[in-house]
Amino acid sequence: MRRKMLVKAVVITAAAVLLLLAGLLLLRNEENREYAEHRDSMTEGFGQLKTVSWNGKTYREKPAVTTLLLAGIDKTDNTEATGSATYRRGGQADFLLLMAIDHTDKKIHQLQIDRDTMTEVDILGVFGNEVGTRILQICLSHSFGSTPADNAKYTVRAVQNLLGGLELDGYYIIDYSAIPVLNDALGGVTVHLDFDMTSVNPEWEQGKDITLKGKEAETFVRTRMTIGAGTNEERMVRQGEFMRKAIQQMNRRISADLSFGEGLLKTLEGITTTNMITKRLAEELNKVHNYEILPIDHPAGEYSIGTDGFVEFHMQENAAVEWVLEHLYTPAD
Repeated sequence: MRRKMLVKAVVITAAAVLLLLAGLLLLRNEENREYAEHRDSMTEGFGQLKTVSWNGKTYREKPAVTTLLLAGIDKTDNTEATGSATYRRGGQADFLLLMAIDHTDKKIHQLQIDRDTMTEVDILGVFGNEVGTRILQICLSHSFGSTPADNAKYTVRAVQNLLGGLELDGYYIIDYSAIPVLNDALGGVTVHLDFDMTSVNPEWEQGKDITLKGKEAETFVRTRMTIGAGTNEERMVRQGEFMRKAIQQMNRRISADLSFGEGLLKTLEGITTTNMITKRLAEELNKVHNYEILPIDHPAGEYSIGTDGFVEFHMQENAAVEWVLEHLYTPAD
């Protein structure tokens, strides 16, 4: 059902670079990790589990899968913020993608999380102290905290809550200003127009293939209200198209020159927040550039308008947990 969104949601997607960096995660050291046997609950952290029981079935964690949270941030700087506002100015996580990188099967699974997904989010008080949680749009999780590292921490927590306690291996968070940089570094990304976009560019007619240049890439992935029904759901389709085409170009560039990935990473260092090291990121990028990248999964759910007038996406119960079990675990029976 096509719905008119009432909330301004400027989607910043560094989706392409984020996906291209999916393999840039420090691999989990399986030999040195200790696991605790756990039964009947998904809320204490998949990362500490070797087996788990769910709906009467037992699942065993795959031996060589790494998880990476990729996020694109929309931030409007407010230099005059005071009081509690100083701890709530991190911007919104308008693009969220969970990558599950299976090094055994050489496949990369993707779960895109709608920015308006309702989940448990940590709340900070006037003095920056944690004062509990509320059910909010997951994009708001990044707004809390006074530093980029804090913002990232609360976003990771919110995603882990949504995923039933899954412990993530790493995160890579990037500002929207990287989109033109990324696009031009790849030589311009060529995308297919599934929607009529002549409202933002008279040459962007539905059905055309266009090569994006500079700020055009940002326009393609950000614009929402004037395209189609104006929904975030439709915009996520364009994000996926940009990602897919950018990945293809990235893979070709790395195949021709293994130093390309590291050069791009260094270019983006000043506008990213991550718990990973550039040199190791580049090594892993080179390692996984020929992995099969599977289509993006979107969990089932429903949109509605909240009592505050803003859009909410209510994910189908257990949809995220079941995705984790399908891609990070195997039946143990």
